Amino acid sequence: MANNPDERDILARDAFNLLTKIPESADLSAICKRFENLRFYEAVVRLPLQKAQALDSNADITNGQIDPRHHDTIMLQREQCYEIVMNALRTLKGVGHSRMQSADKSSGVATAVDPASRTKYIKQILQLSVQWPDTVFHEHLYKTLIELGLENELLEYGGSDLASFLQSAGRKHQEEVRAVSSVTSGAAKLHDLSAPILTSQTKYLELLARYYVRKGERIAAARMFLILAERQCSNSEEVPTLDKRYEYLRDAVLQAKSAGIEADSSRKPIDSSTVDLLEGKLTVLRFQMQIKQELELMTARVENISSSSESPSGLFPRDNILADAEAAKAAKDKAKELSLNLKSITQLYNDYAVPFELWEVCLEMLSFANYSGDADSKILREIWARLLDEALTKGGVAEACSVVKRVGSKLDPADGACLPLDIICLHLEKAALDRLSSGEELVGDDDVARALLGACKGLPEPVLAVYDQLLLNGAIIPSLNLKLRLLRSVLAILREWGISVIAHRLGTTSTGASIFLDGTFSLNQTGTANQGARDKIISLANRYMTEVRRLNLPQNQTENVYRGFRELEEKLLSPY
Repeated sequence: MANNPDERDILARDAFNLLTKIPESADLSAICKRFENLRFYEAVVRLPLQKAQALDSNADITNGQIDPRHHDTIMLQREQCYEIVMNALRTLKGVGHSRMQSADKSSGVATAVDPASRTKYIKQILQLSVQWPDTVFHEHLYKTLIELGLENELLEYGGSDLASFLQSAGRKHQEEVRAVSSVTSGAAKLHDLSAPILTSQTKYLELLARYYVRKGERIAAARMFLILAERQCSNSEEVPTLDKRYEYLRDAVLQAKSAGIEADSSRKPIDSSTVDLLEGKLTVLRFQMQIKQELELMTARVENISSSSESPSGLFPRDNILADAEAAKAAKDKAKELSLNLKSITQLYNDYAVPFELWEVCLEMLSFANYSGDADSKILREIWARLLDEALTKGGVAEACSVVKRVGSKLDPADGACLPLDIICLHLEKAALDRLSSGEELVGDDDVARALLGACKGLPEPVLAVYDQLLLNGAIIPSLNLKLRLLRSVLAILREWGISVIAHRLGTTSTGASIFLDGTFSLNQTGTANQGARDKIISLANRYMTEVRRLNLPQNQTENVYRGFRELEEKLLSPY
């Protein structure tokens, strides 16, 4: 063998040219190995493929016209030719490296290949391979690349038949997945495929989705990610986790949104219903994951109590243990159900959230579904009452206020059905007064007001409107002490609003404005800082001063509240 690289290349080229005339007569396994050692990959690819072509010169196998008696024999011989190319890829990837290294040593050619050269050689093999018009060979090539983890290279250098290969391999004997060329037809294409998808097929569908992304076919990619997210499995062991389904759906939303952005930039309209559909599915999946987590926590709590040495309280402790154990088993079974496949929002609400009294999730789902309910929103008010009672039992007014802020902030303040502020306000204020009067809990004058402000995302107007409604209705608030407590809450809200106005006028922070008012509040939002807001606060402060004076209560109980309204009015009237 010549030592000069240029001479070796010339000799290799001459040998290759001679062998192309008689590829079917040569022992290509040994010959191509020598070419492989010389890094002459054109011969490594083309000689075996020429021989495979000669074995089926009329393309009878491809056309399905070969004599069945000869089919298997010829296919085996062709596959042996294909394997020569596949083995070259495996060697470059490092599979079977030690065996090949010893063979290379015997040839006297250096075997070390740096990463950059390895990448170059793999690219060369792929480009030569996809140029060859043999679809059966392409299938072998694509499968080998996937087995070797060369997926990026597959997507970058794969031939024009790559998409059809991935479709066929990913949805064998099922509905064919086609690329969607027009983004405007995407929403109609996004439908659920109920046929089970095996784990072995999933890899191909993932690659197909990535292929569509690479080609800029966003809606087709979104559809593939949706199919993966909603895939059914005949075997529970093959079921993807909810986290994985969420990842697929999130990618689907991203691709659909990208399609919309690209359509806007090209002035081609896209149906926004595609994005809406996918975002809706993503939200419902979040609910499913949330419910599953709650059920698992419920199970864990009961199991921890059962395994502890503490005796359960109650008149019938054994009955309590049995009831808790049954509840834990039911929760565990339902959590397992939720991990198997995606549920509709109706299923989640009726079969999981309501039976296990997951009231927070119930409210979020009803809000998401734009539930208008019955005329008086009885169901929603009932859920809120149960949620608040549960929180009060668990941790008093402090816990109930925390729940209101947390849940309310996820809802729309303008949605009076899902966020009935009047019911929530009255429930909390009554509980606060009762617990404070009995000494059961120390509740601040502004605790409930702050909770309602938090639920309304810091907007004072809807909260003030509720307090005003309650104060004007003597039948609802017959207790003077309760009315005084409501007025204290109103004062707290007006001070919050006043701070935002002063902060804007002084060009300072909310903290600085609260110091100006000699208060203890730190506002987390900026209201409508204008003359109209200032005048409205002054008018309300003046009116509520009159309300305080009308209360038939000892002056020592009402004086601080009256003074608070008066000082607020004076500060806002001052020129600063």
